[in-house]
Amino acid sequence: MQINERRIQRWRIAAENEVYDRKSRESTQKPYNALTPAENVIVDQMIATKEHADSSCRVLSIETLNKYGIYISHVTFYNRMKAKGINGPRGIYARRKPKHSKPDFGKIDKPNQLWSWDISYIKTTTKYQPLYLYALLDWYSRKVIAWLISEDLNSDVAQSLWDKGILSEGLNDKQLPLSLSDRGSQMRSTSTKAFFATLGVQQYFARPRTPNDNPQVEALFSTVKNVPQYPGRFSSLAEAEAYFEEFFDWYNNKHYHTGIGMVTPQDRHTGKDVIILAERKRIKEETLQRRKDYHCAGNQRFGVANS
Repeated sequence: MQINERRIQRWRIAAENEVYDRKSRESTQKPYNALTPAENVIVDQMIATKEHADSSCRVLSIETLNKYGIYISHVTFYNRMKAKGINGPRGIYARRKPKHSKPDFGKIDKPNQLWSWDISYIKTTTKYQPLYLYALLDWYSRKVIAWLISEDLNSDVAQSLWDKGILSEGLNDKQLPLSLSDRGSQMRSTSTKAFFATLGVQQYFARPRTPNDNPQVEALFSTVKNVPQYPGRFSSLAEAEAYFEEFFDWYNNKHYHTGIGMVTPQDRHTGKDVIILAERKRIKEETLQRRKDYHCAGNQRFGVANS
């Protein structure tokens, strides 16, 4: 059960001294501002009235105030409606169905099962002439599989990004990963769909205005633009390529990633993270045991009871 030995000792001493204190039972007394039985009836009647079938909880609160001269908060109406299962969208909103659903690609438990990709603006010293960073990220390991810098937004560059990633991972004659991206025109163009169909890659798309559907690549671009050494603007395409060549080498091979247990994406991608994390756990346990032995030995040396 991993209960600390000292805690059990405290419990035993407290029980022997008959001072063991259990938590008191919750009070069954109703709060002073609870609704009266008559007010509860009014709440149920207002909710059930056909006249207020499309009224919100806030409107019901005001209507009760005007009609009965009684204040009942909108929170009370909301909770009562929620308990009855009728607190959803009303009117035309109740008939609307979401156009897009959350991408469901199953469990991802090893590298090269799902690749997430996106495009980000890169500022330059020339006004209105940005560069574009295309990045292809492994969902499991967070390794940047491939990246490109371009002066244009088009489907050909996106397809070149995937070609580069497939070659770098040696997947020419193997099962290719799934694709996850947002709904940009480069991702949904006819040529891109034909490209993925030829490769046998199934595409998944994040819902509009829902960055949590593709959080890994969003986190990547956040890291890209918030590291201290990021220059902010680039004077040329060559300068940007030289910077990101060095940056992604650091990101994959030296950057300790919080989302994968503070190992590098390359360690995670190659499976070395299992050995690294096991070794860290061993060192931690030995350190804690050594401290415990040291302090307990010190207490005995000075005549203090061993706890």
